[in-house]
Parts: sequence; C-alpha cells; structure tokens
Amino acid sequence: MTIPFKKDPVEFNQSLLYPTNIFELFPADHECYIYEDIFKQIDTSGIEKKYSVLGQHAYHPRLNIGILIYAYSHGIFSSRQIMKRCQEDFGFIFISHLNCPDYRILSDFRKDHHDFFKECFQQSVLLAREAGMASLGHVSLDGSKFKANTSQHKVMSYARLKEQEKELTEEIEALLKKADQCDNADNL
Repeated sequence: MTIPFKKDPVEFNQSLLYPTNIFELFPADHECYIYEDIFKQIDTSGIEKKYSVLGQHAYHPRLNIGILIYAYSHGIFSSRQIMKRCQEDFGFIFISHLNCPDYRILSDFRKDHHDFFKECFQQSVLLAREAGMASLGHVSLDGSKFKANTSQHKVMSYARLKEQEKELTEEIEALLKKADQCDNADNL
C-alpha cells in the first residue's frame, strides 16, 4: 500500500497564468536547480514508513527537508520567515514546488524528526561537496587510490576526514539550535 502524499499543484513544464513560465526567468545555472537535484538524491525512505495512510495527506518529507536546508543555507532560520520567503522568493518558490507548508508544519517537522533531519542535512552537505558547491573539503568514497594532480595540502588523512565529519555534525547541530531559538522568539 502506497502512502498518499500531497500532489504538486502544478507541472513545472506547464505554463501558468503568469505572463510566462516563471521558472524560465531563472538563469540556467541558478543555485535552486542544483539544490533541487541534491534534494532528489536524499534518501527519505526511512521516515516515509512512519506516515499513516489515514487522515490528511502529508507534505512529502523531502519537500520539508529541501525547504529547510535551502533556507538554512541562506541564513534564514525562523519558520515564519521561511514560509514568507516561500511565498515571495522565486528560489524558495521553486524549491517548495509552489506548495509551501505552514510555518508550524516546518517547525514541527524539524522538531519531531530532529535526528533524521540532521542525517539528511549531512547527506545534502556531502552531495553538495561532490557537486562542488560546499567548501568543506574532499570526500573519500571507499579508500580507492587514483593517480591525480593534487596538492599534498588538499589530501586528507582518515583522521582529518573524521575530524571534519565531527565538525560538520557540530555545525549542523548549532544551526538547528539557532532555528529553535528563532522559532521560540517568534512565538513570544
């Protein structure tokens, strides 16, 4: 039995009531396309099983994750501000598929699935690193050695790689705490 998720209200290749397809206005190399490709690769199967087939259709976890990570990468941590940007900023509109959840849904998703979200955030950083977007260093896949023109200063030992992984985890945890603080301040 498949879980019914909300359907995107629009097909991106279809023209809208706007004078033109608004996504054609973006430059071909706009970062939102790269982020979207990264978010499509994040494995959300573990959390999808937790959703019930009963009740209202839920927003797909990948949509919530994508919106939150895109927002955090732009320095926006308040769920209310994220929701506002999803209504006004074309990059956010694209990432949210014209279907932005309410700020409570975004905030609750992050709180209810804290560990899973942190894991997805790490996945996205590693994927961004592979795509050349993140400046967190080199990704080591399986220990295979290849001849290449590289600087000894760019090559990392396993210990250094582990250290960077720990730093990444700490940075993500700090971002999530900042997001909690922003949401708590908004609720006052």
